Amino acid sequence: MNFAPSFVAVSFAIAGLIAAAGPVIIHLLNRRRYRIVQWAAMDFLREALQRNRRILTLRDILLLMLRTAAVLLVGLALARPFFSSSDQAYDGSKPLHAVLVIDNSLSMGHESLEGTLLDRAQERARRFIDQLPADSRVTIIPLCGSRAGYSPDAATKESALQSLARIELVDRSASVLRAMNEAQRACELGPALGQRIVIFSDQQIANWRDLTRADQFEGLPPIQIVDVSATDPQNTWVSAFRVQDGVADVETPTTFLAEIRYDGTAPRRDVEVALSVDGQEVASKTVTLEPGQGAREVPFQYLFNSYQPEPGKSLSVPVKVTLTPDQLAADDERHLIVHVVAALPVVFVDQYGVDDEDPVKNRLGETRLLRKLLAPVGSRAESARQLVRVRHVKLQQLTQELLEDARLVVIAGVADPGDQTALLRDYVEHGGQLVIAAGGAYDPARNSGFDPVRWTEAAWRDGAGILPAPLLPEPLGATPEDAGRDWKPFFLSFDSLQAHQYFQLAGVAEQELRDLYSEPFFFKAVSAEMSDQTLEALQQAERKRLEEEDLFVAEAQGRRKQAVESGGEAGLDETTRELLRGDEQREGQLRHTWLLWAHQLAAAGEEPLPDDPQQRALRWETMAKRTLPRVLARFDDPAGTPFLLTRRIGRGDVLFAASGLLSNWNTLPTSNAVLIFDRTLRAMIQSTLPPRNFGPSERIALPLPTGERDLALQLRRPDGGGQAELLDTGFVGRDQLGFSIEQPLARGLYRVTASRGNGNGGAARETAWELPLAVNGDADESDLQPLSRDQFDARVGNAAVRWVGPDEEISLAGAQVSGQNSWWWLILAVLGLLLLELLLVARWGTRTAPSPALASN
Repeated sequence: MNFAPSFVAVSFAIAGLIAAAGPVIIHLLNRRRYRIVQWAAMDFLREALQRNRRILTLRDILLLMLRTAAVLLVGLALARPFFSSSDQAYDGSKPLHAVLVIDNSLSMGHESLEGTLLDRAQERARRFIDQLPADSRVTIIPLCGSRAGYSPDAATKESALQSLARIELVDRSASVLRAMNEAQRACELGPALGQRIVIFSDQQIANWRDLTRADQFEGLPPIQIVDVSATDPQNTWVSAFRVQDGVADVETPTTFLAEIRYDGTAPRRDVEVALSVDGQEVASKTVTLEPGQGAREVPFQYLFNSYQPEPGKSLSVPVKVTLTPDQLAADDERHLIVHVVAALPVVFVDQYGVDDEDPVKNRLGETRLLRKLLAPVGSRAESARQLVRVRHVKLQQLTQELLEDARLVVIAGVADPGDQTALLRDYVEHGGQLVIAAGGAYDPARNSGFDPVRWTEAAWRDGAGILPAPLLPEPLGATPEDAGRDWKPFFLSFDSLQAHQYFQLAGVAEQELRDLYSEPFFFKAVSAEMSDQTLEALQQAERKRLEEEDLFVAEAQGRRKQAVESGGEAGLDETTRELLRGDEQREGQLRHTWLLWAHQLAAAGEEPLPDDPQQRALRWETMAKRTLPRVLARFDDPAGTPFLLTRRIGRGDVLFAASGLLSNWNTLPTSNAVLIFDRTLRAMIQSTLPPRNFGPSERIALPLPTGERDLALQLRRPDGGGQAELLDTGFVGRDQLGFSIEQPLARGLYRVTASRGNGNGGAARETAWELPLAVNGDADESDLQPLSRDQFDARVGNAAVRWVGPDEEISLAGAQVSGQNSWWWLILAVLGLLLLELLLVARWGTRTAPSPALASN
């Protein structure tokens, strides 16, 4: 037993000790020195008082002791003292506080004849709770969250058993580090009892990715980790599911790619992989999976010709891929919401435009190849069903009205952007996608022929323009006409293409891809200046812009508050009113409002900045780094000159192609490698469509698809048993109405249905719109391989962490606590001291003892 007490709130004990010194200090300050004055008439009075002097002095000392002790005991009572024992022997008479962390991640759904791993963990936790002493308190923590939520507060054993039974599987990954943090928080909030932390988990290796050192366990009570892993952790799962080209249209078949993984010791044969569209199975394939095979890609094709998307908009179609079920059925399917689109506006800008282009005279704009890729049929009747609606213009014809509904702008073969840089920068910042390509024959009359010097002057602007990076004045190579016999072609670097899915094709082997991308000859290209100094200057400039923007928002909010407190603009001077009008104009620009479709991209906008100055500075640094240019593809020249360069600007992206698209700068138009632009442009268009695929999270906030407000919203979850729940509408962003789905933790399809009154005054309502959403968890959660005991020992070292195997008992031994209710006795002691003080005062009154001078005179 440790006889030195511990305190729940030691600060109160310190405060009580300081306050207890108060009466003593006051007593010492009141001990005044008296001047002795000889006065014969006081001799008789001195003799009368001498008799009571000792009694009054004793009374004052007793009162001082009583009052000091009362103040000290009040502080100790508030500090709630207790005594802890380091004896590891279990004492069943003393209650405990047990913190039980239950791993309810997707992998805990692995089934055997005895049930799921979660069932096994719940049963072991139930037995442990039954063994706890009477009056113990228990905290139940579902490690991966719960749709119903949970409280870290301690509960009785009966309530804990009920909470334990309510834990369900969710489509999230577990983390031992998160388990430790949650347990520590529960211990801090719990009662002053002996603490026992027990974590029930399948011990996946992925669960330990955040814990690699023993010192990470410091400061925690002893922990027991109960292993409930599967004895035969074989599994097959869908690790990825996507549309190869990003979006689907109604004219060309859409290619789906399902990635299948298998972890086992023997081949798994006749595994059926099925594709379902809108709830109907449309295709299936049978595959054999070999041990150690890695990812197996299974392609499907489907034509959405029965769908009729509205021109310029998209339809959200739910698609699902499933496998023959195994022992972990939850990961044998994956869901996807596909955007089926038609006639999305795309603006193509080159030296001719639609008015001056003439194929008969061989006057072809530099963007012609990309126009034919995205819209192969040129008739007006068919254009409404194609992927894009082409708007072919010259540079001087660009206006905000032309761009307000455009998803993508392609500029190629233009000498420089001139005064259109500001408009294009604004378009990209609002969420638009921009492609800039070199190329074109030099023609001053038509402003054609890409000029890197003029482009840098007009469009770099120290990072505030539309170029991903400044361009060097001297190009790489020369066209055959300019080089004569000295022309030296160069090629794409295949190694640089392998890192991005844009350049991968379903069912095509690596050697075939290498041959495909080696077809085009490149003669001339523009070089981007990508030195460390340039990137550092760009990052600093972007950070400065973010800081100035944040400062402006804070100042604007202050001025608006001042206006409200002054009773509106009428109570302000003209200078302040002018500032308010300027604030309104600039805030309108920052809110990204003029693109007609941009409000659907994000409901809540960017994540709010933290209040802590250091955390805010780190966020600015992270946001600035995201704007740095990235190389998607390079040439094979010694310098590795970038061919495709992209950069994030605001909410949009700019892609720069360093060579031409149709001119004599290369032979790309005559090769099949040109398909990389089809894949890239489709992916850029897809990024402008509203998000419909999510991971499991605490909350999904989305704007209303239409401006209609008088709607009733219902949500059907994949695990809701068909029962609908009502959703409230409200503001989910700045001046943006929307709805929120709380705790979407289950894998599957979520359907939000909006209904309106039928206008007849009856109770019946008609459907206004229906919005499907897909939620899928992390594929790494399906890798069931557990941590071995040797690996566990190496990670925890000498830390107070114990592995509890399937055949081992969870220990109740450990430090125990007694005297946690002693604060009641301290309060009673305070009351007794106060009562004794009243008795002393009542017995001898409040008379003051005579001064020493008087008594001795």
